[in-house]
Amino acid sequence: MSFVRLRPRETAPERQSPIRGFITGLRFLWGQPVLRTLTLLLCGVIFLTYTMDDLVIYRLREDLHQGGGAVGAVFAIGAAGTIVAGSVVALLRRRLGFGACWIGAYALTAVALAGAGGATAVPVIAGLVAVILFAQGIAGTCSMSLRQEITPEHLLGRVTSAFWTVHYLPGPIGAPLVTFAAAHAGVPAVALALGLGLGVIALFAAFSPLRTRAPEGVGHRPAHGEAL
Repeated sequence: MSFVRLRPRETAPERQSPIRGFITGLRFLWGQPVLRTLTLLLCGVIFLTYTMDDLVIYRLREDLHQGGGAVGAVFAIGAAGTIVAGSVVALLRRRLGFGACWIGAYALTAVALAGAGGATAVPVIAGLVAVILFAQGIAGTCSMSLRQEITPEHLLGRVTSAFWTVHYLPGPIGAPLVTFAAAHAGVPAVALALGLGLGVIALFAAFSPLRTRAPEGVGHRPAHGEAL
């Protein structure tokens, strides 16, 4: 703790009810073009990928007739992708910038997810899951750090709660739709469709404020509560 230096607060944050605080966070998200775009695109990402683990497990158990050991091995190997992502994300963002990291990560996820859905060899699926988790680790870390860089300190809690609530809402909607489609059309077809959807999201991001190297510098319209 002797190496940690905390900045003193200039003013105490205004106390608000949970509902008012949530609305304040929403208004800031909507008034900031970078965070607004990020939140909306992540809504699409969560809608498409909320049940990704279930699809992989279903593919292994039902299509390829693998046991629990194979499922565990696939996700154990896949977890290495997350560890590697955490080790290199700071370097990648410094070298490539936010736009290349975030857009590239979801473009890579799109290709790997489509491939994993159609693969028949367990080692190949494990490798592709590792690629997916690596890419999601890069994109997720960049997303969270960008939100914290843009959001004023006194609004951070309110914006964080609004951000996570809003972009995770489509998950429970997409889950039954994706699993229903997989049960009827098969995992390979659905994984390909999900990959195409992620590719579209990456394409949208390439024409949005997120494409820049440092989107935290993009100006924004002050939102209600920002100057508290």
